[in-house]
Amino acid sequence: MNKSLYDQLKAYLLFAKGDWQTIARDCGVDSSWPYKVMSGRIKDPGVLRTERILKYARSKGWRPSKTLNQHNEAA
Repeated sequence: MNKSLYDQLKAYLLFAKGDWQTIARDCGVDSSWPYKVMSGRIKDPGVLRTERILKYARSKGWRPSKTLNQHNEAA
């Protein structure tokens, strides 16, 4: 099943918890942006920022299918 970009973004941020400041800096988003997305304060994070974060994630070797499957199995 294909997950939305939003689901992939949240899965990556959950996976990379603790590195959000570095991710934000490297991706050119406000340092509080990952926190706001994960807390639900930003409900529609925007496709350009989301794609930028996911491109960064993939450059670091992260793959959404592994993380999403592990997250779903734990739930």
